[in-house]
Amino acid sequence: MKKIDKDIQMLGPQAVMEGSLVFEGTLFMNGHVKGSIESRAGSIVIGEDAVIHADIFVRTAAINGEIKGTVRATERIELNPPARVYGDLTAPVVIIHEGVIFEGNCAIKPKEDAVFQTEQLRSVNAEKTGEPSKSPTRSQAPEDSVKMTN
Repeated sequence: MKKIDKDIQMLGPQAVMEGSLVFEGTLFMNGHVKGSIESRAGSIVIGEDAVIHADIFVRTAAINGEIKGTVRATERIELNPPARVYGDLTAPVVIIHEGVIFEGNCAIKPKEDAVFQTEQLRSVNAEKTGEPSKSPTRSQAPEDSVKMTN
């Protein structure tokens, strides 16, 4: 019997959220969010109609809409047209396609550094909210590269 993937969630264009969103699996977001979005092992896809004013901490991010905030990924960030990103990007691999608007800083860091920094930020956020955080884990990873297409 074939297993059905139930880890895909979606917030449509009519969804409006303010606060902290924590998820697992894959999240397709096409709504409006203000606050923070995070997932230790999850992936996020930001749709063309999305307007996100939040800091994002995920494993991978594919961005097609508007983001104002910091995006950190432990594996990969990809900006696809007509994405509009106003903030900093940090990941081992960052891909910015032609036609994207990007204003901010981009830091390409090895996977272990990205994981460690994300854990440090979670620890600081947990102190602010009073939630416990897990200790960071560092792993050995090969050097990755930046790919920019025209």
